[in-house]
Amino acid sequence: MNESDADYLSQGLTAAGFSAVADLDQADLAILVTCSVRQNAEQKAYGRFRELKAWKRARPGRAIAMTGCMANKEKDRLYERLPDLDYRFDMRQYEAFIEDLQGEYETDPAQTGGVVLQHGLTAYVPVIFGCNEVCSFCIVPFVRGTERSRPLQDVVDDVRRFADQGVREVTLLGQTVNSYRDPDTKAGLATLLESVERVPGIWRVRFLTSHPRHVHDDLLFAIRDLPRVCEHLHLPFQSGDDAILKQMRRRYTVDEYRAIIAHARNVIPDLSVSTDVIVGYPGETEEQFQRTLALLEEIKFDVVHIQGFSPRPRTTAARQADDVVPAEKKRRINVLLDAQRRIAEDANRRWLGRTVEVLVERAENGEATGRTRQNRVVIGAAPLGAQVGTVRRVSIEHATAWQLRGQVLN
Repeated sequence: MNESDADYLSQGLTAAGFSAVADLDQADLAILVTCSVRQNAEQKAYGRFRELKAWKRARPGRAIAMTGCMANKEKDRLYERLPDLDYRFDMRQYEAFIEDLQGEYETDPAQTGGVVLQHGLTAYVPVIFGCNEVCSFCIVPFVRGTERSRPLQDVVDDVRRFADQGVREVTLLGQTVNSYRDPDTKAGLATLLESVERVPGIWRVRFLTSHPRHVHDDLLFAIRDLPRVCEHLHLPFQSGDDAILKQMRRRYTVDEYRAIIAHARNVIPDLSVSTDVIVGYPGETEEQFQRTLALLEEIKFDVVHIQGFSPRPRTTAARQADDVVPAEKKRRINVLLDAQRRIAEDANRRWLGRTVEVLVERAENGEATGRTRQNRVVIGAAPLGAQVGTVRRVSIEHATAWQLRGQVLN
């Protein structure tokens, strides 16, 4: 989401007459797009701001702006804590911020012809903002607000613009993307996927992040039947213990989650499933953690993102004692990581001897690197070359936990 926010800011500023520069020393304005999902993310933002202070003071007229979730959480308190901060704005009103800057800097859109930035092969497109789930550990509803879906046609227009710039793969974004509803027609994510994949030039469509409560057959059938929608589902389970899930306000049980995955895999051949896990939630016992490990071993996810619990302001969990010490959280993370390495290697070994479709993202030194439709990284030997931006077939000969290797077929 932060990458998407930065991209839309760059597009808007460029269209308003500003010029993007690759070297910070050439810039007049630096914008920090921040996150507050964990305390560590906020610390990184403050650290980056300290680095920018010297840059700002080195030349008169330079300015620093801040947006994103941390900026929304702290609001105008940031000006007291960070005297060198010039602007703080909400991404929900980023166009108004750009208009104010345009007047202040007296830019001329005609200088750039209203051009938009060029992209690589992939782009992120937000389709729904905010979240209505109010999980006990999550700060997103407080800093991003309640769910607000974009009109379907606006999303399609953005995708078409990206395709015209050479983008071949788009990822539709939302904190709970599968609760998307067009404001007028109430069409859901399945209909949106169908509309997006019809855009000429788009070869692959993905979406992040789904909530288990909103995985329905129309979405699964869309993944299975739409040729450009990738066979990949990111579905956080967070904990393998029902009592912890209840405290988290996730509103499903382990058995219900297990059934959703089984049904999805039954409907969609070669489905890749990734997930998120939190360890060290307040009160989590060793027995409860072992249930999370057992679920990981049972379901055998392709990719797992693991975080230690981090109390966030205004959330229900922040009022509970953070009683799992950091060293124990780290141990539990490492236990899950060790298990996932074995699981991922076994999952990748199932592709040995098969031929996969790879979108080439990098080609150099006789090798082509890209990802499969299931989001697996593939490195293929390409003696006759392989052009970036093409889709090539690769025969898989080697597998590790993190990548597949093989030969690019001609």
